[in-house]
Amino acid sequence: MTKKLKLILGSHGHIFPSVEDGEFEDLYRTVIKPFISVLNEYPKIPAVLHYSGSLFSRLEQKKPELFLVIKDMAARKQLELLGGGFYEPLLFLLPPADRIGQIEMLTTYIRQHFGRKPQGCMLAHSGWEPSLASILAACGMAYTFLSEEQFAAAGCSGEKLLGPVYTEDQGKLLVVFPVFSSLARMGTEGTAVLEKAELNSTDDAGRGVVTVFPAFPRENAEKGIRSFFEDLSGMLADKTKELELTTPGRVFRSCCSLPRVYFLPSGDSACPQPRSFLTRYPETNCLYAGIYFVHNLINQLRGDKSRKRSAREELWKAEGSETLMLTSSREIRRHARKTILASERIIREKDFKPSLLTFDFDLDRVDDYLFQDKNINCFVRTRGASIFEFDYLPRGWNYLDAFVGGFDLRCAFVDMLFPGDFVPSSDPGSACYSFLGQGSFPENSRFCGTEEYRLLTADRAKLKASFVLSPRKQVSFGSIEIQKTYRLEKNILYLSYGLCNRGEEKTILCFIPRFDLALGGEQLLFRKSQGEEEISADKRGEKRRIMAMEEQGAKGGASLAVGFQAPCDIYYSELETLETCCFLPVFQIFLNPGDIWENQITLSVSSKARKS
Repeated sequence: MTKKLKLILGSHGHIFPSVEDGEFEDLYRTVIKPFISVLNEYPKIPAVLHYSGSLFSRLEQKKPELFLVIKDMAARKQLELLGGGFYEPLLFLLPPADRIGQIEMLTTYIRQHFGRKPQGCMLAHSGWEPSLASILAACGMAYTFLSEEQFAAAGCSGEKLLGPVYTEDQGKLLVVFPVFSSLARMGTEGTAVLEKAELNSTDDAGRGVVTVFPAFPRENAEKGIRSFFEDLSGMLADKTKELELTTPGRVFRSCCSLPRVYFLPSGDSACPQPRSFLTRYPETNCLYAGIYFVHNLINQLRGDKSRKRSAREELWKAEGSETLMLTSSREIRRHARKTILASERIIREKDFKPSLLTFDFDLDRVDDYLFQDKNINCFVRTRGASIFEFDYLPRGWNYLDAFVGGFDLRCAFVDMLFPGDFVPSSDPGSACYSFLGQGSFPENSRFCGTEEYRLLTADRAKLKASFVLSPRKQVSFGSIEIQKTYRLEKNILYLSYGLCNRGEEKTILCFIPRFDLALGGEQLLFRKSQGEEEISADKRGEKRRIMAMEEQGAKGGASLAVGFQAPCDIYYSELETLETCCFLPVFQIFLNPGDIWENQITLSVSSKARKS
């Protein structure tokens, strides 16, 4: 048969909403402008373009001249614009309503600004689950794209790999085009790779189709792109090459009978196994759970469509694929958390009542306890009876967003019992990982962070709950009963401790309710019973006798203070500047049989940092 190739040439671009202008300028200069401006000089070369809504919006605001060029190319049908999720989300991870909402948001944007509705869409990182077929079809999407590896995993080879197929879910059909990532390098090697592609055409108008999103080096990008288009124009002029440039819309309208294929859940190399990273990476699961938590709150909102829409659109900003990827940076995660809390704050604008809720927030099949008032969320789990999230909504900040080097330090008030003469390392940060109870732990000691505390009482009216760790036999300090009571009142969280010796002998112990905080301030101020002392770099790790501590110069005009009813020795270490800190308050305790030791710790947040 005659060798023939139909080539769909594409370009993709996305930028996270919180990206600084400098990073956007670099992307614009090295990727976006060179491709669009050079393609505009070759009006006979059609292409398909997928830009996320956040990138389109930034171009419209910052680069209106290029935005108009794209509009003109779309009007003369040189560019076919693709839809998808507005903020480039991993659609399969979102609630169905948010999947539809994000797709419709980008569809509306393209229709309003470019005068035509997109027929097809792109999926972030080729993230696919079979249920997406019916969702995309319901949103008016006729086709999408998956990688050649995903086609091969679904059993496609030979002619099935040389063109579109269709898939189905709940009776809804969707055409799927293969994207040949193996040919993407032709952007760096000119058309040499394309000329070597041995692809046989068939009599079916829909076969022998290759979709490529070429990759071009960022250095001297315009020169490389121009050379590529010149070679491509030469191939089009050479009738012996049997090459035709087309768009997916034209192929879709011309193809009739296509093979049916069912694709396995998968994605590209950055997202090979959908959902698996939710179990492997706690920071990802934390944001994922937060998205669904706020999504459910939005659904419960009644009678205010405008506020409901505003809250939903704010939440969507947190649903970009970067948020839930394994490679997410701290800045991206914290921006996502900020938008999640901004959405929740919109919900609380009217008629909000403080509450104590019980439900499985972190999706581990064990109920958690949420203390919330107008400005604060405090999540407590029964394992360790420790806090695993502490949000201050006006600042959009989770004070327990403490993840360092792949370790989950997202905890506060994890109880540890040591012999009475125990002295922490002079640098608690160096030993903090072992204090998680996941590695080695000192002998004759007890780590309570992985033990289950029992709910003793819960007073929902007073936002108060008590947990108890009962004595255990054959463990170090097994005669010690620990009772912890949490109470939230007017931006202050009160934690009351009661340690009781249920044994028959006197016990001397060192009690450390460890906590890790993500502060983000400029410095810490430690306060003694009289006077104040500012921390200095050369004194970090030293033991201090304090009554309270407070961050200073925090972003967002809010500061967190921690107070102790009785003075304690505290060891402190910055793990990554003030944005992640390890604190080890040390209490030396002497308990006769039946004795009870009591203390109270407070966490308070003020809207303005206190002047030193």
